[in-house]
Amino acid sequence: MNRRIAYVLMIALCTALVALSLLVKRDDVRELERGEFTKFSTEFFDTFDTHVTFTAFAPDEAAFERYAKIAHDEMTRLHRLFDIYNLYDGTSNIRTINENAGVSPVVVDSSIIDLLTIARDAYGYTDGAVNVALGPVLSIWHDLRTRALSGDNEFSIPTPEALTLASTHTSVDDIVIDSESSTVFLRCKDMSLDVGALAKGYAVQKTVELLRKSGLESALINAGGNVVATGAPLDGRSAWSIGVRAPVEEEMSENMLDVLYVPSGAIVTSGNYQRFFKHDGRSYHHIIDPATLYPAEYTRAVTVLHPDSTTADILSTAAFILGYDRARALIGSLGAEALWVTADGAIIMTDGYRRISQLGKANSSQDLKQ
Repeated sequence: MNRRIAYVLMIALCTALVALSLLVKRDDVRELERGEFTKFSTEFFDTFDTHVTFTAFAPDEAAFERYAKIAHDEMTRLHRLFDIYNLYDGTSNIRTINENAGVSPVVVDSSIIDLLTIARDAYGYTDGAVNVALGPVLSIWHDLRTRALSGDNEFSIPTPEALTLASTHTSVDDIVIDSESSTVFLRCKDMSLDVGALAKGYAVQKTVELLRKSGLESALINAGGNVVATGAPLDGRSAWSIGVRAPVEEEMSENMLDVLYVPSGAIVTSGNYQRFFKHDGRSYHHIIDPATLYPAEYTRAVTVLHPDSTTADILSTAAFILGYDRARALIGSLGAEALWVTADGAIIMTDGYRRISQLGKANSSQDLKQ
């Protein structure tokens, strides 16, 4: 993941800026039937190479700090497991699997087995648009983006021949998952996994599930645009207000496209204005179409709503790559709702998205222009 991340979703409710030490901000004490709750917020920056904001309603600051520690610890644990760039003492992670490609199976945590099993299924129902075995191709683009963002422009965009050669080592059939022994083996030595299309969504989902088991009733996590709300806010409102950023390339832009009113569920946006670099006057973003091996060109941005964050993350990538016509049926088949900003600026929403959308309520036309 590159540190030039343009935040897709800016959450209007989460305004507290605090240090990694998990200092908190109090806000909005309300009297409720079950007693008094206070809204607290904190943030941290050391997981999934992104800014994570955690907001929750708790009876007191000590309770919130306990929940915040649970959230940070779980996000840290999963970040280390799914990291493709770094190794950690005592941990076998995705990088460990990649380094042992073609050599030997690697014993891994059950969360990796679960993630890769979900990823293998996703490859099927997204018609190959989401492929965690695309690592050899994605690493070529990642290296170019890193060089460009460091100020080094002495490189060429990869040729179709070079990308095609890399793609010969990207078959999901060569990922051997043994759930009983909890091992993963990549058959080809030139293979590598990249789980960026679903790892963050999975991590946020599992973190929220753990918080719910720990007794937390109302919270919202925004992990660099992967947002999960669990339980309506305990201040009398029926839903969280979540902003969707307009697809513009200006870093840290707060230009809003829409506001969604969500009592519970996941919202994920994929866009061409995130993690991009420019070369010879042209922008190249990070979402690579496995069919062309170049950045996908059908869409500027897609926002997906689904009860499950992992599924929303997968679908946002797939819908971005496939384009509106091919993705609409997929979105509907999995119980999701979505908004597309197409390449020519048209804005298209599903009916379910429109019902909770400020933009949708203000415009009765199904086809708007950005």
